[in-house]
This record gives sequence, structure tokens and C-alpha cells, in this order.
Amino acid sequence: MLKMPLQLSSQVGIWPTRSRRLHHQLAYHRQDQEQQQKQKQTGVHQGRSPTFMPVMLLLLMATLLTRPLSAFSNRLSDTKLHEIYLDDKEIKLSWMVDWYKQEVLFHLQNAFNEQHRWFYLGFSKRGGLADADICFFENQNGFFNAVTDTYTSPDGRWVRRDYQQDCEVFKMDEFTLAFRRKFDTCDPLDLRLHEGTMYVVWARGETELALEDHQFALPNVTAPHEAGVKMLQLLRADKILIPETELDHMEITLQEAPIPSQETTYWCHVQRLEGNLRRRHHIVQFEPLIRTPGIVHHMEVFHCEAGEHEEIPLYNGDCEQMPVRAKICSKVMVLWAMGAGTFTYPPEAGLPIGGPGFNPFVRLEVHFNNPEKQSGLVDNSGFRIKMSKTLRQYDAAVMELGLEYTDKMAIPPGQTAFPLSGYCVADCTRAALPATGIIIFGSQLHTHLRGVRVLTRHFRGEQELREVNRDDFYSNHFQEMRTLHYKPRVLPGDALVTTCYYNTKDDQTAALGGFSISDEMCVNYIHYYPATKLEVCKSSVSEETLENYFIYMKRTEHQHGVHLNGARSSNYRSIEWTQPRIDQLYTMYMQEPLSMQCNRSDGTRFEGRDSWEGVAATPVQIRIPIHRKLCPNYNPLWLKPLEKGECDLLGECIY
Repeated sequence: MLKMPLQLSSQVGIWPTRSRRLHHQLAYHRQDQEQQQKQKQTGVHQGRSPTFMPVMLLLLMATLLTRPLSAFSNRLSDTKLHEIYLDDKEIKLSWMVDWYKQEVLFHLQNAFNEQHRWFYLGFSKRGGLADADICFFENQNGFFNAVTDTYTSPDGRWVRRDYQQDCEVFKMDEFTLAFRRKFDTCDPLDLRLHEGTMYVVWARGETELALEDHQFALPNVTAPHEAGVKMLQLLRADKILIPETELDHMEITLQEAPIPSQETTYWCHVQRLEGNLRRRHHIVQFEPLIRTPGIVHHMEVFHCEAGEHEEIPLYNGDCEQMPVRAKICSKVMVLWAMGAGTFTYPPEAGLPIGGPGFNPFVRLEVHFNNPEKQSGLVDNSGFRIKMSKTLRQYDAAVMELGLEYTDKMAIPPGQTAFPLSGYCVADCTRAALPATGIIIFGSQLHTHLRGVRVLTRHFRGEQELREVNRDDFYSNHFQEMRTLHYKPRVLPGDALVTTCYYNTKDDQTAALGGFSISDEMCVNYIHYYPATKLEVCKSSVSEETLENYFIYMKRTEHQHGVHLNGARSSNYRSIEWTQPRIDQLYTMYMQEPLSMQCNRSDGTRFEGRDSWEGVAATPVQIRIPIHRKLCPNYNPLWLKPLEKGECDLLGECIY
């Protein structure tokens, strides 16, 4: 029974904590920093190139950037070099992550030309130029020897010289620019480099800058090819090379699917796979083929779990009208969402396909988001899949964590970052996972338009282990399937808690869970091995709890728009959301029993309990975060850290 009124304790104001430092700096980092300071004091700072450079790393990077990649196809270095074009055609940013020394080596090609006097590269919390951390590089009459570490004012109008210079250049000329940055410089006026989504801001110009001044106006660059923002995962795992040389290819795509002139459509294409699948293969890579960018929001391929010779009716239309028999096609094989690219499996695992007993039918499901309700559009999006006849050590699989797609969960309007959590409870993993557990090697976080932050926490009994994945600056336009640098082992009896934060500042009524783009989701699609039968481990608030909540709202809070036998969506949207009612809703979701989905791919529940309704939520420890505890003199009282921003309901600054 729900106990009302519910009160928030003083400790709730700080749950869940800001991310602890994933990689603490060791003693040699302090020694390294002291050495850097000595170099700066002897003239290696603004206006001069450092006399010390990491020679071996520089030579390695220069070699990689000047020779064909094919010449190094078996080199470890191929996996460590990441590349992106900042302007999509000319300015190439390459970087290497040194996890041991906790630093990133950057290399830029074509940053300058003969007209440009300066170029800047920096980091922003969400793509804006307010409170940004920027390195300015200057061409002084043909001498490329000036670099200044700066930050911008809270209104984004002014550039200020940082008291601590951390842009460490070791090569700079008219063609190339190379510098390095620590993950964490222990400077409150720098932004930490992290494993979530980072926003890289850049610009270049011909005007003369007053870099020697403590403050000057931020240059206004309006030409689109001279400034921009790129979202990327900077601290990313090494790239994976496919060891097999003989691969088979397959494409699973829509066939001239007419996109309806409505905001949300889920389009299903049930098709029979072509090719020789009598022999078992492993999928080792899949690549999205997006034919209608901006309209295709996400895609999934589901296998039809039926007998080898069983025919599934072919279909190409709205998923709501799909034949009942085709709904057996529900086991996730591959998936994609906006911003994601090609995904490659680790060399020890692959997704099984084909072989004796394999049914050759699949369902491709594509979510069309057409807010302008354009007509006459046709789509042929899908996937290109690479398969190996040589089987790998482990079969891989996909599992969904998070919240059910249901309007039982709601987000009040006017919130900066309201959290909802979905649970994969200990009873479910105990019932479904092998004794040795599973290894998670990939993760794709997913919400709709209001999601601003997503994380999955890992619990073993009362102990909280390292997080599975976390993106404090999540964007629904950049939903990468990410290979994890840290690959956690989840044992039977462990619990996984996925929390999504939502911004509803522009909403007038409560946002609800559901399938439409105007509804919300909270999902972490994890790729793991060895494969199990567990495909969905998600939750929502229990039916009894929600019924008691609406009774309380009507009879005690006098919310007369609530009808005890009415639709949940109407009841949520009729509530007048005051701060105490928002607190009560949050506390209910945190403390009250759950309705659990501990499901196989065919939708049947595992047998670990008599009922998966009314399951206790995993206790989530409330703790005060200890931030940068190894950084001496961090956050002097007279400085506001760039990371500090607008705070949410729980007192946690995430913007």
C-alpha cells in the first residue's frame, strides 16, 4: 500500500551522485604536472612551443597520418587512432587516447591557411559557447608559435585567459597542429575529458586577437565553413579490427516503403533472408544504410523464432497492421539510432545466424519521425551485415535494460532534469544468467526528445560497482552504439539500474512513456556474451502502487480531474504539478514496488518468482559525491568551475 503523504529526506537532494572519477590520477601525474609547470616558468607557455615533446607518440601519430592505412592493417596502432572532419571536408581532427597516462594527443590537419591568423579548438558542455574551455592557436606573421588556454564567460561573449595553461603544443606550422591535454587538469576553469558525449567547438579567422590581454571579445565567425560544433565520444575504446579475411555480406533493407505524412510511424518489413544460411555464421559487423536522413529515427532487425521450415507471412507496411503470425519475429539481432555508425564485434564474439534449425525470416522495423508531415517520401533504409563462416569463441546477444514502454511512468512539466529509473533486479539475473555471468562489451543509450542524461549503475548485494555506461551530456541526436573501454562482468544476483534524466521546461503537461516521438523512453541496449535467453530486463511502477497514487491525488490532494477508472495518461495530465507533488511522484518511483519484465524473446517470463508483479526496487544508495579529491587546491573560493551549471530537482548540476 502506498503511504501518503511521502516526504523527501534531506539526503534525497543529492541522489544520484555526480560521476566519480573513473580514472584517479596517481602520484606520477602530480610529478608530471610539476615538471610541466617548471617548463612553463622557463618560457614554455603563451607564445612559445614546449621544448619537451613525447617523441615516440608524436612519431607514431605522424607516421600513421602520412602513410596508407592498409600498410598497417595488422598494427596495434591502427586501433588507437580516431579521426573526424570538423568541417566535413578539409579540417581533419585525429586523436589518440593514452589511458595509462590519462591524456589525449590531438592532431589537426589544415587548421590554418595563409589568410588565417588564428584557430581555436575547445570543449563545450552542450555545444554552446558559454562557459567553454578553448585553446587559441595563433599565426603571428608566419610564425606559428603562440598558444593560449582560455575559457569563455557565462554569457559566451568574452574570452578570458586561464590562470593555468594546459594546452600543451609540441608541433605547430601552416599545415599541422599537435597538442595534448590531460583527462583532468585539476583546473576548475577547464572541462574534464570524459567517456560520454563531448561537444568540440572550433573556429578560425583573419582578425587580429588581443591574446596577451586578460579578456577580449569572442570573435564572431558567421561563415559556416569557418566555425562549427561536433559531437563525439572523445575517450573512446580502441577500434576493433576484424581478424577474419573471408567474409560474407548481406543487406536487410526496406523496399520502396512510402513514408506516411504523420509524425510517428513504425514501419515493418518481414522478409526472407537470401543466401546460404544452412551453415552457421557469426555476424561480426553491421553498418546502417540511412536513405532518408532526418526522418529515420531508429531501426531494429528482429529474428523470427520459429521452426526451420515454418513460413512467416511476408509484410511491408505499418507495424500496427502486421499479421499476428509475424509478431513472433521479436528477437533483437541488430539495431541503430540517430548518430550511430558502424558497429564491430570484439574478436572473441559474434552474433549467431544460420545453421541447422534456423528460421530464415526476419522483421526490419523502422521508426519514421516526420514532424513536418511531409508527403511523397519513399525509404529504403536498413543494414549491411558482414558475417564469418569461422565461428568465434562466444555467441553474442542483445538485452534491453531500463523502463517498459508504458504510460505508467510520467515526467512532470517544468523540470530541468527529472529522473526515472528502470530496474533489472537481482532475482531476474539470478534466474536467467549462467554461473560465470556475462561480459558487456557494447552499449547504446536511448531516449526520445527530452532525454539529457542516461546512466546504468551496477550493484552486487549492497556494493555498488563501476558504472556500465554513463553519458552526462546525452543528446538524442547522437545515440552511438559504443564499444566499452571497461567491460563489466555481471553475475547471477547482480542488479542493473538505468536512470534517465529529462528536461521538460517547455512542456505544459506531464510527458508519458510510450512509442511516439512525443512520448519518452529510457533504454540501454547492451551487447554481451555468452548469449542467454534473457532479452528484456525492464520495469515500471506496479499497478497497485499507481492505483493507490491516483486515489491519493484525488481524495487527499483534491485533484478532481483524476478519475479512478480513467486512463492513466488523462489522470497524469490532469494533475496540477506543485513542487510537493513532484517530490511525492519521485519518491513513489524510488521506493514503491515494481512490475518487472524478466522476459525471453518470445515475451514469456522467467520462472524465478511466483509473480513478477510487486517486486521490491533495488535499493540505490544516496551518497555525497567526492569530486577531484586528488586535485590539490581544486575549486578556489573565488572561482566558479566551468562544469557548474543549472541544477535539477536533486541539487545536481548537469548543464
